[in-house]
Amino acid sequence: MIREYPEDYELIAFFEAEPTVLDAGAPWIYNTLDFVTTRDGIEVQCRFSLSYGELTTRLLVGGAELAKFELRDAATFRLVMEKGREALYVTFPPSLLLDDFVLQMKPRVCAAWGHLWQYMVP
Repeated sequence: MIREYPEDYELIAFFEAEPTVLDAGAPWIYNTLDFVTTRDGIEVQCRFSLSYGELTTRLLVGGAELAKFELRDAATFRLVMEKGREALYVTFPPSLLLDDFVLQMKPRVCAAWGHLWQYMVP
């Protein structure tokens, strides 16, 4: 079970878009959310199943997929919005021995899994 996740309004602000939801009557925590947004010619597609700790992220340019990340069993989804930088941090339980995943949306789109996120230039 996920331990931490953003509020609905925080996700909308981060993606600057409303999601498509699988079940309109269910709370977001128990739903599947599809966010799509474009920044500087990069289309970012994210599918969340928050209660399952799942996130699939695709980065596309001109309809061609550049990268795809499929995350399962996440412990936390945390948004960091400070000093012109906006990023989603995904952490995992220590027992899985997985590094953090970071999706940065501002000032530019960047995705990193592992220790590379420390080198993202603001």
